Amino acid sequence: MKKQKFPILKTLSAILCTVTAIGISGILAFYVLIVAGASPKLQTMWVCTAMTTMSHKYLATLFIPEDTINAIMEENRVDDSQHDSIILNFNKQETTVPETTVPKPEDSSQKPPETTPAPPEPPKPDYIAEGYEKLEEGLYLKALSGSGWKGYMMLVEDPLRVKLVDTSQQYTCGENVKTMIANSGAVAGINGGGFQDGANYDSNGGMPAGILIEDSQLIYPYHADNNIIYNLIGLNKDGALVLRHCTSQWALENDIVSAVTFQPFLVVNGEGLIKNGTGGWGLAPRTAIGQRETGEILMLVIDGRQVDWSIGCDLDVLQDVMLAEKAFNAAMLDGGSSTAMLYGDTYINRPSLGHERWINNAFVVMPD
Repeated sequence: MKKQKFPILKTLSAILCTVTAIGISGILAFYVLIVAGASPKLQTMWVCTAMTTMSHKYLATLFIPEDTINAIMEENRVDDSQHDSIILNFNKQETTVPETTVPKPEDSSQKPPETTPAPPEPPKPDYIAEGYEKLEEGLYLKALSGSGWKGYMMLVEDPLRVKLVDTSQQYTCGENVKTMIANSGAVAGINGGGFQDGANYDSNGGMPAGILIEDSQLIYPYHADNNIIYNLIGLNKDGALVLRHCTSQWALENDIVSAVTFQPFLVVNGEGLIKNGTGGWGLAPRTAIGQRETGEILMLVIDGRQVDWSIGCDLDVLQDVMLAEKAFNAAMLDGGSSTAMLYGDTYINRPSLGHERWINNAFVVMPD
């Protein structure tokens, strides 16, 4: 039997041909589906994801005409400029019985007038029946998933347990959520608003971006004014989530005790603001905060940039999840590699870098 010569070379040649064919097929598919726009959905996803990064916009601009990019971004943009939330009121009014003059009984057989019974307490929501698991009294967690993404919703029954905390080295160096939870004595938390980042996401989180209010004190800007309008995501003294385009002066005058800036708003007064398209931010890890009309705070994180776990989502998914969880108001917070949710010192989600990055502030849940 004649031995076959150079079997290894033939095997390598076959592998090389296969890899080349796959590469050419991938390039053709990319050109037809994304560059030429045969799949508008894929083209939109590619453009929005690239154009909302700091340093990778070239992934869109190198291949797709500027007019097409501009049209896609405009079509999917969320305009929340005309939407401000009403301020919900969770103060429970005590039922009082009007004072009446009780006649002095003439004999022991006369009975005092009957009092009006207080109305019954409304039934307590059954969060377990909604798919949540109880972490502790008043704090619940639900795992969520959809097409290509996985995430978690934390529900805080008492909104007054939620507050904003910031890095202990403000204007110098940020901290991760885990550290801010520990420093504040909180039991849980998520990342908060934006901060001034470097060209390659290399900021240490030391400088906030937009308004920052903690414990009713204005941290940033340095002085209150009525000149700059911020996209405020805040909590007032009664625990109401306030989404408003306002000045720092308005925030202080209207009892805002915690606040950050980020955009866009997703749900305002029960109405989802993404009417068409995806929201225009592309696929990435996401964080959002919301509130039910009955007061419960909703904290949402969706993981991303992990092909074997979760690739991320655009804003339409955030909105739809918040609406499905009965959010009356909701807004996006900082996302990407900042996205993190912890209970105690345990990570609930999987940060995209494999670890937390340093950020400027966080929304935390204080002990009951």
